[in-house]
Amino acid sequence: MQGVRFFEFLTEEEREEFAEAAEPVAFAAGERIIEEGAEPGNLYVLTSGRVEVRKRLAGDRDRLLAEIEAAGEPTVVGERGLLGESGASATVTAANDVGGIKIPRETFRRMISEGRPAAFKLSYRISRTLARRLTRLDEEVVEAIRELERRGETDVEAFRDKLITDWSV
Repeated sequence: MQGVRFFEFLTEEEREEFAEAAEPVAFAAGERIIEEGAEPGNLYVLTSGRVEVRKRLAGDRDRLLAEIEAAGEPTVVGERGLLGESGASATVTAANDVGGIKIPRETFRRMISEGRPAAFKLSYRISRTLARRLTRLDEEVVEAIRELERRGETDVEAFRDKLITDWSV
């Protein structure tokens, strides 16, 4: 957990709590780490490798939203799964061999029920991250609507296509 920006606000003792709860993970190239629509899951701290984040589209298509390289700086995926009750919003797949640690949802939920400050602090951090993403998405929706109105389009299908095509993580 040391050196992972997502956990920098925690004290050393609190980072140690999560380190003790964490499980090492490894994924081979092509292996799915998170499946879009699947039950809420775990938080993954990726320390090596590269992943692709994809969103399903109509007609059995998908769109690459992001490629995340963990080798230079550890990164976090799956944070929404710790708090939310809905399925995963995208699929995360290992582009090459990926290593890291997993914080199981059940462990995190247990820490919350025990009233452990580290879990509440992490909840706050996740909430702030999700709020920033929602704000960015709101801005993208408004811009997509404005662009379609400038072109004189009012078709819902055109709006949907524009939103999905331009949406980013």
